[in-house]
Amino acid sequence: MDNSFGAAQSSGELRSEEKILGLFAHLSLFLGGIVIPIIFWATQKDKSKFVTFHSLQALWFHLIYIVFIIAFVLVMVIGGLGFGFISAGTMGKHIGLGPGFAIIMIIFYAVLFIIIFGVIAYAIYMGIKAYHGGLNKYPIIGNIIYKKVYGNVR
Repeated sequence: MDNSFGAAQSSGELRSEEKILGLFAHLSLFLGGIVIPIIFWATQKDKSKFVTFHSLQALWFHLIYIVFIIAFVLVMVIGGLGFGFISAGTMGKHIGLGPGFAIIMIIFYAVLFIIIFGVIAYAIYMGIKAYHGGLNKYPIIGNIIYKKVYGNVR
């Protein structure tokens, strides 16, 4: 699904400062977390809809990512411990967690690696699109934020 909507405004209307702030709002995933998009939104909300849009999108994307990672880690650790104890108990061993825990942890780290690098790659992609003046939208939250900032959904 292509969420690209081209230039936010004609290229003559967007200042390079706005494009750079849009870029750094998305790249703040590894430059300062949620603090940078909050600062950009607070300082630019009355000056630039473009920066407001990208900073709010980045902020919500970062928050959802953090909540998802915490939930994923909790589920996998609890599941891994439970599975490890169950498999150790059924094998007649009472010391250690057993092979089930090792299998769950291998799956956990593989999936965690894919999620983290996928999110980083997507944030870089969105930052580059913002730098080129695009109004690309993150799935689900993009339309909500676009409607809040620009007043209608395209």
